[in-house]
Amino acid sequence: MAQQRPIRVVVEKKPSGCWGALGLMLLIGLAIKYWYIWLGILTLLLVIGAVARSQRKTERKVAEEKARHRSGPRDPWLNEVTVALADLGLKEVARNTGEQLGGVRIDGDIGLEADRLRVYVTLFSDQRRAREAELGLMAKPDVRGAMSKGATALKTADRVVFVANGRGGVVDEFHLDEVVRLVGRLAVPPPLAAAARPVGTGPGAPPGPGAGRVPTGSRRA
Repeated sequence: MAQQRPIRVVVEKKPSGCWGALGLMLLIGLAIKYWYIWLGILTLLLVIGAVARSQRKTERKVAEEKARHRSGPRDPWLNEVTVALADLGLKEVARNTGEQLGGVRIDGDIGLEADRLRVYVTLFSDQRRAREAELGLMAKPDVRGAMSKGATALKTADRVVFVANGRGGVVDEFHLDEVVRLVGRLAVPPPLAAAARPVGTGPGAPPGPGAGRVPTGSRRA
């Protein structure tokens, strides 16, 4: 007779879900009984998140302010412009925003705004560069289009170029003329390239005191 081999039967015991359900019910019961503790924890987490977001927003705002208000060699003159235009309700929003305007290198610039006017006052080393910057801006189709609609205005007075916009509306020409007039009363500093040389010496040296003033009412737009 053939030898019979024993048959092994393996029975796998699956973990019962009773313990998991019991644990879940226990947690729900504790949450209901001690709801004020969970509420406090949730409130604390929300406060921490709000504070973190506020701190990041503040840091970003400070960084943006530093970027808009960078220091530069013409800050003393820019400060005079800020004080002179404060009587017109204009407040500084930016300064030393870049190195060029219209493709021409600048000495310094400052942006100011009121309710319906934003104007950037830019100083150049000489009248020729100021005129070249004005032409460079007017060569741009979008600038000419905005000027034709009255949304943008350009004015040039000696070494200073004024770029204004109506902040979504039409530029107030009278307000802009007052800006040009008040800035025209300020004596402009010597060009940066010649600032290190004594007045009246060397080729292309800056003129004496008073000779570099922006003439009041002078405009080229």
